Amino acid sequence: MPANSKGKKTTRKRVSVPKKKGRKPSYVMPDWLHWLITAAILVVISVAAYHFLLRPYIFRLKPCQGAREYGVCLPSGFLYYGIDVSHHQGKIDWERVVDSSVENGYPIKFVIIKATESDTFTDPDYSDNISDARKAGLVCGVYHFYDPSTSPQRQAQHFINTVKLKKGDLVPVIDVERTGRSSADLRRDLLIFIKELELNYGVKPMIYASAKFHRRNLGSPEFDAYPFWVAHYYVARPVTDRQWRFWQFTDHSSVEGIGGYTDFNVFRGSEADFDSLRIK
Repeated sequence: MPANSKGKKTTRKRVSVPKKKGRKPSYVMPDWLHWLITAAILVVISVAAYHFLLRPYIFRLKPCQGAREYGVCLPSGFLYYGIDVSHHQGKIDWERVVDSSVENGYPIKFVIIKATESDTFTDPDYSDNISDARKAGLVCGVYHFYDPSTSPQRQAQHFINTVKLKKGDLVPVIDVERTGRSSADLRRDLLIFIKELELNYGVKPMIYASAKFHRRNLGSPEFDAYPFWVAHYYVARPVTDRQWRFWQFTDHSSVEGIGGYTDFNVFRGSEADFDSLRIK
């Protein structure tokens, strides 16, 4: 033990170091909460899987109430059945399309053919399709895929330069599937496009859109004057407040003369109603 300067022994004071407190035990989730969270996650996954994967196709599993032709259950109670095509269907044997449809008892009466998209694109098979389909005796319609990001005037001029409708053809069709900047901008520009076609062809063009898209973006009075072609798959009847003339009820039909699948449609109305939508 050391001595101080005066020779006296000194003692060191012991400093007590506080003992470290042990860590609190980590939280242990109760079993009931663990199973509750697991069940909630499974419910969310199941609902999402049904909504996005099963629900759109569950109509296929229901018993067919009408005729099962073209690989689909045909809606009953309609006079006219038809298809719509583009270059995606490849080379089409139009004579076989007509003959095979007559053979199965549900003849295809009309076809609506893609001609243009935006202000520069022309469907590479348009000329052959429209010429051969007319020769095969089908009532032909022609559609433009509308691009909301491009000038409606330029798009209209491109369609007019490409499409020369003949007597007996259906009125021109505008396929609207994209909103663009906003619904308001879409409605404004689309009306410009429609008016250009109406002025040139002397008829009211027809608007094609899905039931949901039309409700969200085109459900305003200025479009009520134009015929509506609704797309709504795997339902007994399309769910829309708008009066419709054509209904695209599937994109999964098999038609002899066409490779792969194609869209199938029905027309609602009488023979006179159908003729009212043809070029005079």
